Amino acid sequence: MINKEIYAVVDLETTRTRMTDGRIIQIAIAFVQKNKIINQFNTLINPGNRERIPKMITQLTGITPKMVADAPFFEDVAFTLHAMLSGTIFVAHNVNFDLPFLNAEFERVGLTSLKNEAIDTEPLSRILWPTAPAYRLRDLTTYLNIEHGHPHQADSDAIATAELLVKIFDKARALPMITLQTLTEMPLVLPMDSRMILVEALAANRQSPEPLPSQLQVVDGLAIRRYSMPDPVHKRIADKFPAKKAAKEKLFGDRFEYRDEQAKMMNLIHTHFNDSELSTVPGQSSLVMEAPTGLGKTLGFLLPMAYLAVETGRKVVVAEPTITMQHQVQTVVEEQLKPLLSFDIRVAVLKGHLNYLNLQSFKRMLKRDEGSIPMQLAKAQMLVWLTETLTGDFDELNLNNVSQEFLARVAQPANNPAASSFAQYEFTARQAVLAEEADFIIVNHAYMVSHHADMVFQLKPYLVIDEAQHLPDTVITQSRHQVNFKQWGDVVHAGLDILAAHHQPSLQSVFERLHGGSRMLTNLRNQLQLLEDQLPKVEQKLYRRFGMQKGLELDHKQVVDSEIELADLAQFFLDNADLINAIQRAVTVLTDGLETMLTNFAEADQTFSVSERQELADFRRIVGQINTNSNRINQFKNELVMYPTASIFWLSESLGGATPSVRLAGGLLHTTNYFKQRIYPNFMPPVLTGATLFTSKKSGYLFNRFDLDEDSATSYRFGDVFDYAKQSQLLLVKNAPLPTSYNYADYLAEQLLKIADAVEENTLVLFTSNDMIAHVYNRMQNNHEYGDVSTTILAQGISGTRNKILRRLETEKPMMVLGSASFWEGIDLPGDQLRLVIMARLPFEQPDNIVAKAEEAVLISQGRQPFYQSTLPKAILRFRQGVGRLIRSQDDYGAIIVFDSRLISKSYGRSVRNMMPEAMPQLEVLDTEVVPILTDFFAQHE
Repeated sequence: MINKEIYAVVDLETTRTRMTDGRIIQIAIAFVQKNKIINQFNTLINPGNRERIPKMITQLTGITPKMVADAPFFEDVAFTLHAMLSGTIFVAHNVNFDLPFLNAEFERVGLTSLKNEAIDTEPLSRILWPTAPAYRLRDLTTYLNIEHGHPHQADSDAIATAELLVKIFDKARALPMITLQTLTEMPLVLPMDSRMILVEALAANRQSPEPLPSQLQVVDGLAIRRYSMPDPVHKRIADKFPAKKAAKEKLFGDRFEYRDEQAKMMNLIHTHFNDSELSTVPGQSSLVMEAPTGLGKTLGFLLPMAYLAVETGRKVVVAEPTITMQHQVQTVVEEQLKPLLSFDIRVAVLKGHLNYLNLQSFKRMLKRDEGSIPMQLAKAQMLVWLTETLTGDFDELNLNNVSQEFLARVAQPANNPAASSFAQYEFTARQAVLAEEADFIIVNHAYMVSHHADMVFQLKPYLVIDEAQHLPDTVITQSRHQVNFKQWGDVVHAGLDILAAHHQPSLQSVFERLHGGSRMLTNLRNQLQLLEDQLPKVEQKLYRRFGMQKGLELDHKQVVDSEIELADLAQFFLDNADLINAIQRAVTVLTDGLETMLTNFAEADQTFSVSERQELADFRRIVGQINTNSNRINQFKNELVMYPTASIFWLSESLGGATPSVRLAGGLLHTTNYFKQRIYPNFMPPVLTGATLFTSKKSGYLFNRFDLDEDSATSYRFGDVFDYAKQSQLLLVKNAPLPTSYNYADYLAEQLLKIADAVEENTLVLFTSNDMIAHVYNRMQNNHEYGDVSTTILAQGISGTRNKILRRLETEKPMMVLGSASFWEGIDLPGDQLRLVIMARLPFEQPDNIVAKAEEAVLISQGRQPFYQSTLPKAILRFRQGVGRLIRSQDDYGAIIVFDSRLISKSYGRSVRNMMPEAMPQLEVLDTEVVPILTDFFAQHE
C-alpha cells in the first residue's frame, strides 16, 4: 500500500440490482490511508416517488420507505460525492456492481463518470483466504473476526469492507516472495485494477525482504508447508475399559456429562466383540444400533472402538455418508476422544486420489494458460493454499466455477514421479503413511464403495458404518449412469462449430499463431467429424433393436422406458464392436490432440485475449463431455460382466423431434449379495448405526438391503433422549385434500400463507417434487395476501441453491423455505434457525419409472409384496429423517405439520406414526385449527 494513496471503500444499497431501473437508497464511504480508516461518510437517499422500495429489499436491508422520505435525493449529494471520490482508489466488495451503478447515477444527473483505479475485495479474498467457507461480506467478516453489526446496511458494510481491505494488504504482504512472484506472473484476470494489490505486495516484499517462515519450504519454485512423517507407533497398553457408570464418570470428569443411553451403546459395542462368539461368515454376527439424535452417537462408538483397537491391534474403519461428516468424526477423535484416553491413538481421513493435489501436475499446470478465468483464479488460490495445507485435500478449498475435469488434471499423478523433485512431498503418499499408522481410518460411503478392496490389512479391521441407511443408495447411485446420444451428438456438433467459427476472436485465430497449428486443427476436426458421422448410427441401431421392435406409439410429449435384457445388450455390443471401437478410438485421438494443442498454447510466445481463452475453455469443456460419454460405454460393458444378476439396463426414447431421441441407461438394481461378496470379507462383523435405521418394530428391510443374517445379528434401539412431550408437537391435518387432487397446489399455497403470516418462525416445507414446489410457490406469489406477509418465502431451484438458502436460514428470520430431496436429511438447523417443519405429503417414491417397476418385478418373483417390502419402508425412513430436522438439542422446540390425510385414513398410516418418537404428541386436527394451535404452542415456549 502506497502511503500517500487514499482508498475510498464504497457500499451501496439499491432498490434493484439493475442500474437501468434501480435507484440508490443508501451510500456509505470509508476512507483508508496508511492501513487505517481515516474518515467516513454515510447518507440515506430518497429514490423518488417513481421508485418504491420493494418488500424484499426492506427485509434484507431494514431500510423502509418512511426512513428515506426525508432523506436527500441523489442529485442533492451528487456533487459532494463526486468531489470526495475523485482522485481516490475506488474499492468495493463486487466493484463491478457498485462502480457502474454509481457512475450511471452520476451520468443521470449530468456529471461525468468516475475514471478511478478500482479494486474488488471479493476475488482478492478468494485468493488470499482460499479455505474460507464463503465470500459474501458477512461470511468473511465472521471468518476473519471483523465487527459487522448490520450486514446489508451500507454504513456497516463499508466499514467492514475497509477493515477487510486492511487485512488483504497485510495478508498479501505476508506471502512468501516466490508465491507473490508467481501470482503476478500468471495470466490472472481480476476485476479492474485489483491485481495492483499483489504487484504492490511483491514490490514491498522486495524492498524489505523477510526470511521464509520456519513452517515453509520452497521446492522447485513452490512454497509449501513443511511436513514430518509421524513417528512409528510404540507398543501401547490400554487401561481396562470403563464398563461401570462410576468408571465412565471418572473418565469423563468435567469434560462430558454421563448419559445412560450413550453408556449402553459403549458397553454394547465392547461386549459384542469381547464376549460374543462371532461368526466368520460374511453378513453374520452384525451389530445394528439405532441411536437417536442427542445421544452422543459418535463418541458412543469411538470410545469402545479405541479400546478394542489397542487391545487387539486391529484398525477401525469408520464409514460416514458425506465428506463433511468425515471431518466431523475426525474432530471428535482429536478434540473429544483423545483427551479422555491414557494411551495414544491416531486417525487418518482417506479419500480417493482425485481429492488431493499432485504437486508435479500442479506445477505443470501453472505453466499452462488454461484459457479460463475461473481456472486461473483457482490456481492462484492453490498457490496461497500450499503455504497453509498439510493434507492437500481439495475439500479444504472453496473454489468457484471450477470443473471436476480441471481438478482431476491437477490431481493426476505425474508421468515420472520417481524423477520428480516433488516425489517425497506428494500428499497422497502422506495419506497412505498416515493410514498405515492410524488406529482409526475415516472414509466416506462413496470411498467405501470404490476402494473397499484397498482396505486390506494384516488383521481384519473393525467396520463401523455410520448413518448406514445411506450406504445401499450410494452403491446403487454410483453404479447408475446414462448416455444420451442426442446430447452427445449435439456436443460434438458444438465442437465442430467452435473450430469452424470465423468471427474474431476465435479458436482459428489461436491455431494460426501456434507452431503446427494447422495440422492440429485438421486433426481435431477430423475426429469430431468422424464422431458426428458414427454416433447417429449407434443411436439408430439401438432404437431399431430395442425400441422400434416394441411397436411403441409415442406423441411428441412422451418418453417411454424399455428394459433391455442383459444378454441382448451384450450381444448388441458384440455385433457392433467395430463401430463402437471406432468411436472410442476417435475420442482417444481427440483427447490426445487437445493435450498437444494445450502444450503448444502454454509454450507459445504470444499474447492471447480473454475472449480467445474463453473460446479455448469452451472447447476443452466440450471435449471433456465427449470423453465422459465414451467412458460410460466402457462402464456398461464392465457391469454386464461383473454384476449380471443385479444390473438393469433400459432404453429411454422420445419422438419429440424429427428423429427418435435415445438414451441408454443402466446400473445396479439392488444390493443383494453386494455387501456379502465385496465388503464384509475384508472386515470383522460390521457395526451399523444411525438415527433412522428401522422402518417398523420388526422390520427386516434393513437386513435385506445389507445382506445381513437377521438371526445372528444383535440389534438395539436406544430410547429417545429429548423430552418430545414438552419440546414438540405433531399436527396431522385430517381434512386436507389428497395430494393427487387437482386443486392441491392451490390449497397448500393458501395454508402456507396463513401459517407464514401468523407464525413468524423459520419454517421448512418439505416436498417430494420440484415441480410441485414451483406450482405452490407461484400460487403463493400470485395470492393477494402474499405482499402482506412479513415472512421471507424462498423456493429451492427458484430462489437459489440449497447451500445459499441454508446460509440464509442460519442467519435470517423469519423465513419459510420450500425444499425437496436433500432438504429431508443432513440439515442441522438448531434453535430458532428452524422451529417448524411442514410436510406437503408422505414421501413415497414415484412408481412410474423403469427401475421401480423392475424392482417391483423382482420382489413379486420372490413372493414378496413390493409396497410393504420396499415402497413403504423407504417412505417411513424418509419421513423419520424429515421429522429429525426439527429437534436438535435439549433446549430446542418446534412443531411438525403433515398435510397428507392418508396418514390418518389409510391403514399403513399407523405404521408411519408408530415410528415417531413415542412421547411426541400426535394431534389430528382440522386445517382451521392449525394456526391457533401453533400460535399457542410457540407462545408457551417463548
